[in-house]
Amino acid sequence: MFSYPPIDEEILNLIRSREEFIVIGHVSPDGDCLSSQMAMNTLLLKMGKTTTMANAGPFERSEIAHLRADFLEHIDAELYQRNPLVIIVDCSAPERISYLAEEIEGLTTIVFDHHSSGEQFGTYRYIVPRSVSTTLIIMQLYKALDVEISQEIAEHLFFGFATDSGFFRFINAYRGETLRLAAELVDLGVSPNVMSDRMTGGKSFGYVKYLGKLIDRSESLLNGKLMVSSSCLADKDAYITTDKPSDSLYAMLLSVQGVEVVMFFKELEGGKTEIGFRSSHQSNVDVGALAEQFGGGGHKKAAGATVDQDIKIVRKLLIEAVERLLKA
Repeated sequence: MFSYPPIDEEILNLIRSREEFIVIGHVSPDGDCLSSQMAMNTLLLKMGKTTTMANAGPFERSEIAHLRADFLEHIDAELYQRNPLVIIVDCSAPERISYLAEEIEGLTTIVFDHHSSGEQFGTYRYIVPRSVSTTLIIMQLYKALDVEISQEIAEHLFFGFATDSGFFRFINAYRGETLRLAAELVDLGVSPNVMSDRMTGGKSFGYVKYLGKLIDRSESLLNGKLMVSSSCLADKDAYITTDKPSDSLYAMLLSVQGVEVVMFFKELEGGKTEIGFRSSHQSNVDVGALAEQFGGGGHKKAAGATVDQDIKIVRKLLIEAVERLLKA
């Protein structure tokens, strides 16, 4: 039976003793990242600390656009010189926080994460790859520091868990501790119905049309074991592309019989490409390790990367890489 390892007393004492903090999450923040940042920020405020959240963004998706004002885009010299303790959440490599990695260089950092791939970084680390979400790791920190979990905090913790678990769909056998933690949050006032609506509801008609276009573009490759789709810059002129349809797209393409891997390529400004990876529960392909080869990271079954190469070049390289993995 799995249980969370104890958090090192050195980490706990460091958090207790320091007065000012910066809480940073990865680029293109998802539900687990933002929820982890906000839950961590509230924990520190409850302890009487001075704290600032920072994220390189983008915050272009409609459901998170209103949060941009709550996060610094840069760490200025005045803040840096006060020598804050930096807490990085839901991040498997320094590249995943983009230019902020350079702006905090030399400061003491603590990393709280659950990704299995990426490089070891940070002055101190509490990394639990078997945790379904980073928010459930933050929940362990609340308990270790004996800080009360209010209903508002419980909702942040549950939302991050719900997004990273596919609303319980990605939880394997013998993981009862995850359900028990979720039950604790429900007992604190979280409504799974409301959380589900927050995850899947409120989409615009433009979102549905864009999702339909990406499905229409999908290609079945490698004898039906790989599905790929892509979004180009010109889509912005024809569709509402700010609401990412990737989670829905992944679920639909992974439901196709025989599919082991799904990749979604998004063309970015400046010749860059963002890639999302998913693999089925039956597949042996570790997409986290694959993403790491291209400067990204993530889990065995879900990962992402952003590369400084043209979408056509990256697409060809990754299809070849998946082909080699499927033959291994």
